[in-house]
Amino acid sequence: MKETTTSRIQGALSLVAHFALVLWAGATWGAGYVFAPALFASFPTALAGEAAGVMFKAVNVMGLACAMVVVLDLRLRFSQRLHHQPEVWWLLGLVFLVLVQYVGLAPKMAALKILFPDAYAMASFGRLHAVSQVIYLLQSSILVFLLWRRLSRPK
Repeated sequence: MKETTTSRIQGALSLVAHFALVLWAGATWGAGYVFAPALFASFPTALAGEAAGVMFKAVNVMGLACAMVVVLDLRLRFSQRLHHQPEVWWLLGLVFLVLVQYVGLAPKMAALKILFPDAYAMASFGRLHAVSQVIYLLQSSILVFLLWRRLSRPK
């Protein structure tokens, strides 16, 4: 039986969505657990922090773009049953965490760094950074879970 054009498009989109999820997870893990520690081990703290901030911003923007591709793939595959798919809810939770980082925490942390070496600013930055690290760990874990679900499902 010949494949229809629609099923070929869906297959291609599914492959692109797989790639997007792998790219997102790899960038998240690479940035947070390889490159950021290497920056802080190699450069002065202020410079490493600036570079890490730029890197995390890029990972967040790329992650949101990847999420759009994965959501589009899920929408085409599951149509009316989309809201019944656990993958969708995990993905939306992940997008929420990215937005909390990108729109909520990162700007506040950047504003506090301007006030250094003020003790209050440094303490506030430390608290926000701790929250940010926990959220980043959650993001990293959810990405691994989503990859496992997506790549281990039957074809």
